[in-house]
Amino acid sequence: VSVTGQGQLAQVATLATKEFTEAFLGCPAIHPRCRWGAAPYRGHPTPLRLPLGFLYVHHTYVPAPPCTTFQSCAADMRSMQRFHQDVRKWDDIGYSFVVGSDGYLYQGRGWHWVGAHTRGYNSRGFGVAFVGNYTGSLPNEAALNTVRDALPSCAIRAGLLRPDYKLLGHRQLVLTHCPGNALFNLLRTWPHFTEVEN
Repeated sequence: VSVTGQGQLAQVATLATKEFTEAFLGCPAIHPRCRWGAAPYRGHPTPLRLPLGFLYVHHTYVPAPPCTTFQSCAADMRSMQRFHQDVRKWDDIGYSFVVGSDGYLYQGRGWHWVGAHTRGYNSRGFGVAFVGNYTGSLPNEAALNTVRDALPSCAIRAGLLRPDYKLLGHRQLVLTHCPGNALFNLLRTWPHFTEVEN
């Protein structure tokens, strides 16, 4: 196969990476920070003490439309990072990972660094956000499967997430509507979902 142009080469490399990680590790394909054009971390990241016991689910709310292509998801990641760093004055994008409606995960702070996603609980769990506003509708099936099944099972196998982890919506710990009513109601039916006493 002759491949011409930088864009085609990137597409082929992306597909090869996705196929490799899914086939051999059973892990969802994760675009690293360099791929989506992340700005550098500001300050000194705090290491997480792995494995963690929680997965916190968020929606971005803004950007509200789901991103369906790499270009739009990468642009959303850069815009969220700018907002988190320049307006909120955080060291980096707050989420551990972000899931697009393009079938991919995007690395935020990743597996090893404490995020800024669930105030008071950042060091205890990974924060995963769906790009979009899920107050009245749901993310697509591929995105849902990634967060419900692929990401946790991969993280458990890699020793990053405890097998008995608890899944929580952001609103269970912080006064917020996040991750939206439609998405939160679905989360309640997922394995590992845990009710918390407020």
